[in-house]
Amino acid sequence: MHLSELLQQYGYVAVFIAGLFEGETILMLGAFAVHQGYLSLVPLIACGAAAAFITDQFYFHLGRRKGAALLASRPKLRAHIERVDGFVSRHPVATIFLMRFAWGLRIALPATLGMGRMSAALYAALSAMAAVVWATTVSLFGVKLTGWIHASVGHLRPYEHDLIAAALVITLAVALLRQWRSRR
Repeated sequence: MHLSELLQQYGYVAVFIAGLFEGETILMLGAFAVHQGYLSLVPLIACGAAAAFITDQFYFHLGRRKGAALLASRPKLRAHIERVDGFVSRHPVATIFLMRFAWGLRIALPATLGMGRMSAALYAALSAMAAVVWATTVSLFGVKLTGWIHASVGHLRPYEHDLIAAALVITLAVALLRQWRSRR
């Protein structure tokens, strides 16, 4: 089976699963596939938003249920939480809409919100809207960026398989590095 057929058949599933671990990179890859005609924009946004929503819900509920125990056993996490707690307490709605764009704080922010007073239902509603805004913004930027690159560099179709493979390897390496760092 050719890589383009694999993209068309499993692209959305790959975006969803990989999006649980690394959002922007996989959405940018998906945007490249949209620009090349392998995927469609709306389902790409839906898969990216769904992965972001589920990830945020996981960390919110982890903070809600295990926040105190995690803070007691993980001093690095406690330092992250303490760093953002003041802003989160004063601006919880803004935090929800901005946290997907806050690299390095995507675990601490929803966990901090989970340890706060916001209801889970309100958080879920706001988080769903924020995930759609984020996925739309990143996907549209990715499609636009791919168009600019095509205009500047020329047509990338002869290199697309190499670019996709390299991006997947980089995404996997970044996800594994983050997992390794979080366990240290």
